[in-house]
Amino acid sequence: MLKNRSIPFGYCMVNGKYALNVPEAEAVRKIFADYIGGKSLKTIAAEMTIPYNMGKAVWNKNMVCRVLENKKYIGENGFPQIITTDDFKQSARIKAERNTYRKPAPQDEPQQAEATIMEYEPTDEIQRMTNEINRLLDSENADKDKVETLIIKCAQLKYTTICEVRT
Repeated sequence: MLKNRSIPFGYCMVNGKYALNVPEAEAVRKIFADYIGGKSLKTIAAEMTIPYNMGKAVWNKNMVCRVLENKKYIGENGFPQIITTDDFKQSARIKAERNTYRKPAPQDEPQQAEATIMEYEPTDEIQRMTNEINRLLDSENADKDKVETLIIKCAQLKYTTICEVRT
């Protein structure tokens, strides 16, 4: 099993304090510049020459993504600043725009500006059938086949009386 980095890529410890690992810090700057410049995570990973972990020279897009999401690079929590806050925000905005997964819209919000609603005006026949279905369902010895047939006929009647209403 590979060991995770205990110190973020781009940093090292000097006299008990976080300091820049210059070659890695330059690689971090390059990652941000390339991503803002339009390169994909996979392309950036393929072009990396400095190993992420000791003994593992190959990068992957998840490693690049972790670098782009790490706020320590803008100087948080006692870490020296490697990139500007603007670059960090810009890369986050680009990442959000490129995200292919979209959460489904909540059901109570309309999916489009103009919605089509189907309505029907209950006729006397529909009302009579609905009452008969309810009476049969409330009775103790309801004929299941008869109730099912009435429900289907009532649904067919409702369907034939539907009209489109634009909102």
